[in-house]
Amino acid sequence: MLVEFEKELIATIKEVCENTKPYLGEFEDKNEMELLIKGGESFVFIEFVGEKYEDYVNKVATYNIHILTATSSKQQSYRQENKYNCLDMCEQIDKKLKNVVLNNEFGVELGTLKVLHNSITDYGYIYVLSREIRTSFREKDEWLEGN
Repeated sequence: MLVEFEKELIATIKEVCENTKPYLGEFEDKNEMELLIKGGESFVFIEFVGEKYEDYVNKVATYNIHILTATSSKQQSYRQENKYNCLDMCEQIDKKLKNVVLNNEFGVELGTLKVLHNSITDYGYIYVLSREIRTSFREKDEWLEGN
């Protein structure tokens, strides 16, 4: 269930930002961050955070959507524009997720939005927002499906 959902979530967000993929520790690796900043593009990373069973068949999964924009310029006007681009992309993703029902048949609940990185580096400027989302799953078995 979780793998299918994450793949579908990535495909949905790719409609807003083509550079969308699972988060695999990119923010913790200095060389990876350098490449992201030098590229000067926008990226979205999907991070599975955890899940919790609510009862025997219902569970809730939590994900973080990390939205990264970067510019190689350190000038204030470019940094401000970069920040606004990140906020705009976040709003586009929010709108997309509010109006979609993925294969888990439940909507996506938008949670807290926070700044994860706001940094000037040797390579330029990076701004990263992180949106928490939650969604529900219902495990189906033969008894529940009436077979």
